[in-house]
Amino acid sequence: MTDAAGTKARLDRRKLRLLSSAVLAGLTVLGTAIMLSFENDGILTARGVHNLKFFTVDSNLLLGLVCLLELILSRAVHLGKLAGIPRWFGTLRYIATVAVALTFTVVVLFFGPMVGYAPLFQDANLFFHLIIPVLAMVSYAILYRDRFIPLRETALALVPALLYGLYYTVLLLVRGVHFPDTDWYGFAAGGVVGSVITAAGVFLTTWVLALLLRLAAGGTKRR
Repeated sequence: MTDAAGTKARLDRRKLRLLSSAVLAGLTVLGTAIMLSFENDGILTARGVHNLKFFTVDSNLLLGLVCLLELILSRAVHLGKLAGIPRWFGTLRYIATVAVALTFTVVVLFFGPMVGYAPLFQDANLFFHLIIPVLAMVSYAILYRDRFIPLRETALALVPALLYGLYYTVLLLVRGVHFPDTDWYGFAAGGVVGSVITAAGVFLTTWVLALLLRLAAGGTKRR
């Protein structure tokens, strides 16, 4: 590939990145609007802003905000206020993508077989459980192939799950284990040992997803 062709390919990829970020941000807004209209509790859903207690919603909002940030940074670059998109943004996008990948994986492999997939893929959760995570993973794997992902960065992808796990644990310690009020995922149903095993499983799954996304995006090779 000639230098000119390579430059054009990079520019085209950047345009597609912006398009994917705009679409993901828009879908996040749409999903949030539908979520806020909920008036009844359901399977992995609550009323309005109470849905913020779910990792599903938090991970999708994180991704939406990161996508919006990319649009803002790109605008700043276009106006000459920035020399280029900061490298740390690539790490942030990677972390947010792994977070929604975890949401998708847990729904498909854990909650789906338990309660059925139909209630998990309707209303706002159609976006949060399926459309946004899949689009985020595919777009990252295809459009972010020009960045090397150090192995230590895969550990950073665990941060959202760790922070959420800390919040969940503190809530259980303070308010007690009451399904579904404080233990809405039922993670503490097996007692302390069961909770530790579940937490370890979630963190291990997150790290594996981070490694798989790194591999899919070609992030194991320095450019």
